[in-house]
Amino acid sequence: MRTWLIAVALALVAVPLVVGVGCGGGDDEGPSATTVPTDRPTLEAMLRSVALTLDDLPPGFALQEEAFTDNEEAAETDPEGKQAALARLNEWGRLLGYSASYMTNDPLGTFISGGTASVNVSLSIFQTPEGAAAGIEWGREIAADPSQSIALFPGVISIEGEPMSFSSIGDETLAARFTGTLRPEGVELEVDVDFIAHLVAIRRDRATAHIIVGAIGGAEPGQEVEDIIRTLDVRLAQALQ
Repeated sequence: MRTWLIAVALALVAVPLVVGVGCGGGDDEGPSATTVPTDRPTLEAMLRSVALTLDDLPPGFALQEEAFTDNEEAAETDPEGKQAALARLNEWGRLLGYSASYMTNDPLGTFISGGTASVNVSLSIFQTPEGAAAGIEWGREIAADPSQSIALFPGVISIEGEPMSFSSIGDETLAARFTGTLRPEGVELEVDVDFIAHLVAIRRDRATAHIIVGAIGGAEPGQEVEDIIRTLDVRLAQALQ
């Protein structure tokens, strides 16, 4: 029973955070939009070639869920409401996104001993680098003030965020550190779980990637954060050639 509760808590921490950051981006110039494929099969193949595999993660993780997201789907849980979000995503020229969540196979052991418990990945392809730029600026505002998007965090009873020093990766990098406590909703036994999450977003030309790596049990996410985002950056560069 307690193992299940902690697993629920980890899922609640991880999945909404991905939505809170949005789609990533930067201001540098890039290839002309006329070179960008827009048909869904090609876009899905590009995103799939970038996606993580279990070999890219620390041992003991499993894929929980993954999905491609068009703009309507991405706007469903936006803090500004679906219609405003959809208009914003269309204005940015977002073509398609992909998200995936991974969780440790041993949530109870991780809770007791401390360690990385969840990894969430979000990728987006835009028509232009300028559209990706607009996305990451929006995400920067949300990351700087978690209170703007507290409704996106079911069960979170406290959260704080601050910018985080991080290596420059890709054409633009954004990093933030969150600390907080959540209490899973809709369960009989109350259990509070403290977490520390590192969020890193990068832009590579007209595509973006961001990850949220969450740790529990008093631990801090480690070297795996940089390893994962560098892997995604290399794959983005290859996919956009």
